Amino acid sequence: MLINVIGRQLEITPAIKTYTENRLQAFEAISALKISGITATLEYSKGHFRVGLVLNCKLHTLTSNTEDFDLYRAFDAAADKLESQCIALKEKIHEHRAESISQVDIQQAGA
Repeated sequence: MLINVIGRQLEITPAIKTYTENRLQAFEAISALKISGITATLEYSKGHFRVGLVLNCKLHTLTSNTEDFDLYRAFDAAADKLESQCIALKEKIHEHRAESISQVDIQQAGA
């Protein structure tokens, strides 16, 4: 999984980069979505930070944007939003999946 960290009006220090990469590595565990990459855009303007996350899956693109006066708090809020979107999408994909052939055979035999 490819992780890009982009800074606008902000220098990306090694501490910020490792923090964002470690936090975004958790999305790799969601194998049902087939995630190809995540782009994190960190921006500083007028005394507050904006964080935008874009997650690219096989068939979907999920986005999350937040603002706060603390960079780490803004990033955590954006990551939490993105995580809840991933969970909802994973459940949606799982619910719409066709039943296995063995389950259909059992239901037909019982009817």
